[in-house]
Amino acid sequence: LDVPARSLDVLVSDEELEERRAAWTPPPPHPGAERGWLALHLAHVQQADKGCDLDILAGKPSGARAPVA
Repeated sequence: LDVPARSLDVLVSDEELEERRAAWTPPPPHPGAERGWLALHLAHVQQADKGCDLDILAGKPSGARAPVA
């Protein structure tokens, strides 16, 4: 993990990664994933390259201002 370079390296050969990709199948839905905290997590937690944050809490683009009520 190289945070300043925003890089996450896996120390596995390209051949091994291809074998894993070919063998992978998505897991079945988790019981209870249709609502509640688990559903919120599955729907809104971003990937590692985005900081594993909730997409619904993403800030405004730089320079943007919040509307005044």
